[in-house]
Amino acid sequence: MSEVANKKPKVVVKNLTKKFGELLVLNDISFSVYEGEFLCIVGPTGCGKTTFLNCLSKLYAPTKGNIYIDGEVADPKKHNISFVFQEPSCMPWRTVKQNVAYGMEIKKVPKEELEERLEKILELVGLTSCADLYPNQISASMEQRVAIARAFVVNPDILLMDEPYGQLDIKLRYYLEDELIRIWKELKSTVIFVTHNIEEAVYLAERILVLTNKPTTIKEEVIVDLPRPRDFRDPQFVAIRKRVTDLIKWW
Repeated sequence: MSEVANKKPKVVVKNLTKKFGELLVLNDISFSVYEGEFLCIVGPTGCGKTTFLNCLSKLYAPTKGNIYIDGEVADPKKHNISFVFQEPSCMPWRTVKQNVAYGMEIKKVPKEELEERLEKILELVGLTSCADLYPNQISASMEQRVAIARAFVVNPDILLMDEPYGQLDIKLRYYLEDELIRIWKELKSTVIFVTHNIEEAVYLAERILVLTNKPTTIKEEVIVDLPRPRDFRDPQFVAIRKRVTDLIKWW
């Protein structure tokens, strides 16, 4: 049995529906995300995965239904909802350290605590040595680490990640996936990670939600009860990957 079964729900999504004019994109979706869980979302191209995350983050207002964090309606002014986007999102005029600190500044974290958190997260993601450099002086992988550090450092109620490694080469992606799991285990954050890469989902997730085509609903939930670090050659890993692939492939 998956460890998440013994945890309490951190995020509850009830009847989430999103329409753009007459186009129904998300159709009455309900599910829970447990405290400290790493949940992956997969689905066919164009099914509305990014729209789904935008609704969860409240960048889009749902047409119907709502998202609850710790039993209260999700509110970006009250809750720490962090988002790591597909594209690099560093502010070029701020140093690595200043980029990572930005969310804490917005949340008005006291200076002493801000410095303490900043030092810890920079060390955790391996950015201490380039803390005073600007985004144009660091590599693409370091930029993504800046975005991840900025997201984790505010102690998010929920961390949303929209295919953050989709544009990186395979070797680099594997490295950053391992880094992400290490940070997640250390900080015990609740993560929803959207990806089109099924192997990535099986490698990262404790549980995978498979979405249907539009109008989008949840087709099935797949538990990934595998030890870490995971081995792509493990027969159980291969079986879960095939199961998720088949769920996406046949409609």
